[in-house]
Amino acid sequence: MAVNYVMVKGYIKDGELKVDLPDDVPDGEVEVVLRVTNESPVDDKLDEAPLTDEEIVALMRPNPKTGAEIARNPAIGAWADYGITDSVEWIKEQRRKRREKRGW
Repeated sequence: MAVNYVMVKGYIKDGELKVDLPDDVPDGEVEVVLRVTNESPVDDKLDEAPLTDEEIVALMRPNPKTGAEIARNPAIGAWADYGITDSVEWIKEQRRKRREKRGW
C-alpha cells in the first residue's frame, strides 16, 4: 500500500477543522494527524494595537531549522510516489489540468 502525504495548514473553529485541499488530492479514506500550534486563530478583524518595535524585531529574527528538524518533516519525500522527475514540467501539467477543469 502506497502512502502519500499532503501537508496543508488549517484552523479549528467551533469544533470543526477547516482546510483548503489541493485539487489533485484523490477521494478516499485518510488518516488525520493534528499538530496544534500555539498561534492564535486568524480572526477577520485586524488587531487594534500596532506592533511594537520589539515585536517587529522579534518577527524579523531568523528561526532556522536544524537538519534533523527538516528531516522529521512528514512532507519530506512525499512526492516520491508521484514519479516526478522534472518538478517544473509537473507544475506546468498541473496548471494545465486545472485550467481545463475550470474551463479557463
